[in-house]
Amino acid sequence: MEQTRNYFWLFALFCLSCCALLWLSSTLSISYDEAQDFFNPHDFGGFVSYFSVRLFGQNDWGLRLPFLLLHLWNALLMFYFAKGFLKRPSDALFCALLFLLLPGTNAAALLVSNSGIIIFLTLVLCVWVQKNGTIPYVLLFVMAFVDKSFALVFVALIFYGIERKETPLIFSSLGLFALNMYFFGLGIGGHPSGYFLDSNGHLLLIFSPLLFLYFLYTIYRYFNQNKRPLVWYIASTALGFIWLLSLRQRVQTESFAPLLIVAIPLMANLYFSGLRVRLPQFRVRYTIPFLVAFLVLLVLNGMLFLSKPLFVFFPNAKEHFASRHFVAKELAQELKSQGIKSVKTENKMQKRLEFYGIAKGGLMLSENPKQNALRIPIRYYDKVITTFYVY
Repeated sequence: MEQTRNYFWLFALFCLSCCALLWLSSTLSISYDEAQDFFNPHDFGGFVSYFSVRLFGQNDWGLRLPFLLLHLWNALLMFYFAKGFLKRPSDALFCALLFLLLPGTNAAALLVSNSGIIIFLTLVLCVWVQKNGTIPYVLLFVMAFVDKSFALVFVALIFYGIERKETPLIFSSLGLFALNMYFFGLGIGGHPSGYFLDSNGHLLLIFSPLLFLYFLYTIYRYFNQNKRPLVWYIASTALGFIWLLSLRQRVQTESFAPLLIVAIPLMANLYFSGLRVRLPQFRVRYTIPFLVAFLVLLVLNGMLFLSKPLFVFFPNAKEHFASRHFVAKELAQELKSQGIKSVKTENKMQKRLEFYGIAKGGLMLSENPKQNALRIPIRYYDKVITTFYVY
């Protein structure tokens, strides 16, 4: 009976998450980075978005649908992984809920990126090791050709193999690490410049501030254990790499943060273990911080899903935290309504408009006012958030 109830709530969570993300997708426009990946595919995200658009049409639904489906599949994998890691099925349901609420995973669910496939393959690896107690070398070989972030998984496997004295795993992980470096590299170079605070700021937004602090506490607590699970090695290696590299250069946090998200069951296990060993009257100091952290998480999610309405509170649209994911679709629609099928504008907007059927050439498009120019205002909820001029 309890298992049936858990599956019902899991299905309900999936439906709510799917509906919310579909609504958010309808408000977004393709960003410049996404347009680059789409028109010049060179990784998983670019190729998947290209073939999806060929199948479903060149629109936002076709562009983002595969990443949404992969996100839901990852949530199911997280539930399955947590179910074998935690004591109660309801705890696994909580892990799935937490995964579906993280701002970072919700952003990755719709954007053209490799984050979804990174989470998917890492969870498959962790589930396989959890259920079978062996290392799936074929899967590791595939991972070596998918994304540069898996180099850190191979480093984690080296440490994991050293702890368990598994020599074949150590040497195979070294070889796969070298193979991944040969194809991708990690982009270490340039002039030393500290971005430690910037990188941690991004991680705070991906997890939500209080949850990220608890993640750090979880990594520390498991460090003191005699035998640590593979997922701890993966998360701690990725965190250590982000911290070390950010001391000298900017880090692509979105490329490596997915390896941190798979540690959600560790956080849940630590929290519920500490809560349940205490009598109910002594659990207040655990429940109050949890409720505060959960409230902050909901607020950040609300800001993410209400990104478009929030434009009305910004005097300048470019000050909005997600401005690069808006405006282009509405601008293309306004241009088409004026019978304009091609314009010349700055490179980033040009690429974005191309996705919506506005070719390069003909009239000039600019945000700078020009005398006798055609004025094209972009309105969100009856407020003009920005204005373009065609001449």
